[in-house]
This record gives sequence, structure tokens and C-alpha cells, in this order.
Amino acid sequence: MKRISIGFFVLFLASLLFSACQENIYIDWKLANEKWMTNFVAAHKSDSNFYTTASGLSYHLYYAGYPKERQPNPGSDILVTYKGTLINDSVFDQATVPAAFTLSKTIPAWREIMPKLHNGAHLKIYAPTALAYDTATTYLPKIPPYSALIFDITLLESQY
Repeated sequence: MKRISIGFFVLFLASLLFSACQENIYIDWKLANEKWMTNFVAAHKSDSNFYTTASGLSYHLYYAGYPKERQPNPGSDILVTYKGTLINDSVFDQATVPAAFTLSKTIPAWREIMPKLHNGAHLKIYAPTALAYDTATTYLPKIPPYSALIFDITLLESQY
């Protein structure tokens, strides 16, 4: 009986040590992402067509879309092509053929920027972790917690 108790105790300590190591990995990743966002925004602050909103969302607008075309609203269905990467340039998701989403079911960064655009818009957004998936790990396993996300997006169409 004593051996079993000692075995459970050792297993418990090992699991604590492992979880502490995992947490440190994410803390390092969080700090790296925050530093990257700060440096990136500072380096591009004077670039033409580069903007940062009050929420911390930064974006480079290549084309705002066709001015007479509609703009999405929060409940719109949107049709887009996109490529999503992490700050280390690894691709975590992409749609090279048009993909449809309901805007209200996307990450906060998309919900913030899409209503400012017209159909046909092309931009690259730099979403801090608070406007992306934050600490969640269940959406896409390729995205670590605290990740800043980069999306190259073309808004093809929006429907009310």
C-alpha cells in the first residue's frame, strides 16, 4: 500500500512539473507575440495605408474595395479568400477558394474590420491576441494560446 502511495505522489509531482513547463512555453510565446506586435506596429507606423485602431488591431489596406459596393454589417454572410499565419510565418489556415462565414461568428478582429470595407477589398490584418483566439486552444490546434494572428484577406462579397 505504501508503494502505491509513493507511486501516486511521484506521478503527481511529475505532472506538476510537466504542466509548469508547458505554462512557461506559453508565457514565452505570449511575450514574444506582444513584443513582435509592438515592434511591428512601430516599424510600420509611417507606412502609407497602414492603420492601427483604438482596440490595437493593425492593418495594411491594399484596396478598400469598390466604393459603390455594399459593406458587411455584423450579421452579414461574407465570402472571402484568406491566409492565416502566426508571427513565425507558419500557416495555420487558408482558403484559396472562396469560403463563406457569418461575420458574427468570426474572431473579434474580423468583426471589427470587415464593416469598414467594401466588396472587393484586399488587406492584411495583424490581430493582437485579445482580438484573435486569446488563450483558447480548442479552435485550431495549430494556434498556440496568446498568439497574434496575421491574415491576408480578400473580401469577395457580403450579403445581408
